[in-house]
Amino acid sequence: MAKRERLTREKIIEAAMAMLDREGEKGFSMRKLAADLGVDPMAIYHHHSSRSTLIHEVLQSLMAEVDIPDPSGDWQTDIRALCTALRALAKRHPGTFRIYELYEDWVPAEHRLHEAFHATLLNAGFPGPTAVRGVRVLLAYTEAFAVDEITGWLDTFDESDRAEFIDSLSSGDFPAMSGLIDEIGRVDPDAEFDFGLRVLIRGLEGELA
Repeated sequence: MAKRERLTREKIIEAAMAMLDREGEKGFSMRKLAADLGVDPMAIYHHHSSRSTLIHEVLQSLMAEVDIPDPSGDWQTDIRALCTALRALAKRHPGTFRIYELYEDWVPAEHRLHEAFHATLLNAGFPGPTAVRGVRVLLAYTEAFAVDEITGWLDTFDESDRAEFIDSLSSGDFPAMSGLIDEIGRVDPDAEFDFGLRVLIRGLEGELA
């Protein structure tokens, strides 16, 4: 009983997020979480009625953690800062962010971030439909990049990766890619992310003009 009295919703959410970040959704269970907390599994259900309810609250906590910067008055700067903040969140909580990416229900806490994106473009003078489409593109790019980054897809090739890639090209005629093997295998995530943002922002500048 003493342990149960010390248990709180917030402690459970924090421990669940840490487990999800460490082991991913496949490695997560209410029983393992209870063991981490040193309590009987039923003690968790006293605070969270089901696994799905707990996951929802974990995602709420995740999105509430996004550091939304104050507007600078320059929409390009502000868009870049918002995208960077979302990427940083994914890097802090890789396992939980992957669940968020696949989650089908609205997470109310995410509206705070989406509001900042939409308001930035509207205040810059973009028409409503263009602002909405622009935000969709920016979120899709940032979230997809973050997932590729946290799953290791964007890592620079080691010798084994390079050999496997070269071997895969032997199945056909790919002269362009064969000539770019060194570039394809060398990745600077920060430079890659910045490049993508520059392309998107310049495209939006064209739409505004």
